[in-house]
Amino acid sequence: MGTTRPDSVTRSWERFHETFPDARVVVEDMIVEGGTVAVRTSVHGIPGTQPPTMLEMFRVRDGRIAELWGLSSLRRDS
Repeated sequence: MGTTRPDSVTRSWERFHETFPDARVVVEDMIVEGGTVAVRTSVHGIPGTQPPTMLEMFRVRDGRIAELWGLSSLRRDS
């Protein structure tokens, strides 16, 4: 369903910002250990909601993101 590869992440954020042009992502916490990065963010500027929280973990190899995992409390409608 196109959910792997860097292009899918880019498309997802483009659609998000088209829907919520005033949205901004605020980094609340970031932990880096070796080649692993964990980031907790909140998303502001989405009308009618409390700022949702996202947790993403990245594994970096050769200066590039090799893997990305994410969880979000942002509700997605089908």
